[in-house]
Amino acid sequence: MTVDFSEVQGLIRTYRRVTSRHLIFRFGTGAGARTFLGELAQQITMADEDPNTAPDPLLNVGVTCNGLHALEADPAMVGEFDAVFKLGPPAVKMALGDVPGSRSDPANWWEGQFATDDVHCVVHLFAQSDGAAWDAVQAVRQLAGSAGLTELIPRRDGTILSGRWFAVRKMHFGYTDGISQPNVCWDDDAPRSPEQIDFRNFLLGYSTDKYPSAPARGAAADFARNSTYGLFRWIYQDVAAFNQFLAVQGPQLFPDLPAIEAEELLAAKMMGRWRDGTPLALAPDRPDPQLSGSNDFDYATGDPDGRRCPFSAHIRIVNPRDTPLDPIVVEGIPRLLRRGMPYGAPLQGVTDDGADRGLVGMFLCADLRKVVYSLMSWVMRNDFSPVYNGNRRVQDPLFGNRSMPGSRAEFTIPGVGSEATVKSLPDFVHTKGTAFLLYPAKAALVALSQGTR
Repeated sequence: MTVDFSEVQGLIRTYRRVTSRHLIFRFGTGAGARTFLGELAQQITMADEDPNTAPDPLLNVGVTCNGLHALEADPAMVGEFDAVFKLGPPAVKMALGDVPGSRSDPANWWEGQFATDDVHCVVHLFAQSDGAAWDAVQAVRQLAGSAGLTELIPRRDGTILSGRWFAVRKMHFGYTDGISQPNVCWDDDAPRSPEQIDFRNFLLGYSTDKYPSAPARGAAADFARNSTYGLFRWIYQDVAAFNQFLAVQGPQLFPDLPAIEAEELLAAKMMGRWRDGTPLALAPDRPDPQLSGSNDFDYATGDPDGRRCPFSAHIRIVNPRDTPLDPIVVEGIPRLLRRGMPYGAPLQGVTDDGADRGLVGMFLCADLRKVVYSLMSWVMRNDFSPVYNGNRRVQDPLFGNRSMPGSRAEFTIPGVGSEATVKSLPDFVHTKGTAFLLYPAKAALVALSQGTR
């Protein structure tokens, strides 16, 4: 079995574009929705195109479960899709870490401009310049207006979600992004190296006992083949709080280092990589430019006591590699394709300027349930491995929600002969909006636009 990339939306590949725009729509009539999707399908970037040479814009579209119903898709077919996809983000808020009453409460999403259930589709546009992005936005808006769609504006100031790389692959907390993307094997007949991951982790319509996905079989699986699910996430990052935390806690934890080096070491301990990308598991004392893109390391064999990379460091949670897992609560390591960009202007220093900044992210997979109930729950409570037996209530120090019931806002840094624990971790992020999307394959787009599904 070899994947036909001409059928798969191009988001499965990494896009090298400077800026992005994300347009959110509610469908009107079923006929209008089908017309919109049919016209848009001719412009969608597919995975057989080279994203480095394809002209602007690169365009992709995701449809929610409510969007499928608005398109008048066969209810019986939709009923066979992933249970989490059908429920929608507000219904599984605790699994996402979006605790009611916290800043991540779904009641606060989209800056109160609309309800998540109103979202029917999201159009993603990627371009090399603001001018090209603006032209693409206007073209999609014109098409949507003529088809009777309503654009949902997620900000009170009337602006849309937009991303921009303000430095070479750097995020707002200063870390280099895009290093540890999965190495996917897209061809069953090709020789496979041990580190490669089966494409069934990401594409629908190929469900097996080892790599289950929904729809699992029959006409619904045929329809969904070469589609993928996406978790679309608008995340605010409190850069001022993060920088202040490093400035205060770094020198206290590492008093033998100059202040700036202590801050950098604490930042590395929280992520599991130095901010240039060097993994702590390979270079615990200082970043090494020769290792900044390395993924060739393990934990159980290379750092079993967490002295190099703490057990709760972000990358050790979301990809524990050879760390022993708890078979009672774990089905295996969830694998994602991460796409996205930072948004908002960078902040220097520890004074909050009141500006909105963070990440617009898309996380692609074939099993939303595993993603939501495994990976996100691991971030909120590190209870998936025996290495946490001393305290299975700690969280990811960067992305945990400290309002999560039963969790502890602590971060332990093992050392030689001793360990240090940071207590009362603040919240460094909160959720501003989430949608579960289906990125339909080309054949599925045609079927939806023609009303044959």
